[in-house]
Amino acid sequence: MLPRLAARQRRVLGTLVEKSLATPGGYPLSLNALMAGCNQLSCREPVMKMDEGETLEALEELIRHGLAAEVGAQVGSRVERFRHLLRDKCGWESREQAIVAELLLRGPQTVGELKTNASRMAPMGDLETASAIVTAFAQQTPPVVRELPRQPGKNVVRYDHLFYVDGETAAAAAARSPEPGAGSLEERVAALELDVAILRKEILALREERTKA
Repeated sequence: MLPRLAARQRRVLGTLVEKSLATPGGYPLSLNALMAGCNQLSCREPVMKMDEGETLEALEELIRHGLAAEVGAQVGSRVERFRHLLRDKCGWESREQAIVAELLLRGPQTVGELKTNASRMAPMGDLETASAIVTAFAQQTPPVVRELPRQPGKNVVRYDHLFYVDGETAAAAAARSPEPGAGSLEERVAALELDVAILRKEILALREERTKA
């Protein structure tokens, strides 16, 4: 049965998958790095502002579902790190993981959008390759994605994941969170300042690890 994940859990899982494929050198992720990835302003819809406690709580739920694991501190470091278990749990390879991550991080997309956006994580080849993955996801039992009704004036079909909790939809999830770029200038500046503060904290932690090594 496909696990039902709340919004923060989906963001944490999507971020873990994204970073494992796009920046493998920094993976598995520390809690600070994971929080920074969840809160980044690019490639996210909606933009979220998760604190350390919320990120850790979402991680614990993913661990309970068998979708993530703590790998322990690396040699010379006291920082705990975390990884996803999609390949172990679902048998998905990198291209399939990339498609799922895109849907978790940005919501409904067309096959063309998925091919383009997921290519930053894993080579997608041609459009037919991405389409075959989406079709397989839609046809498996239980399905991982579903085809959405066409929007007025649109000829291209969009697909969405099915990790939502019972009674939730993409529209309902978006309605509870601001869209990218929404909010006042002050709010956007505050979000950027948060990103910088988290990155500074992570850099300081890495310097401390190197000093102790």
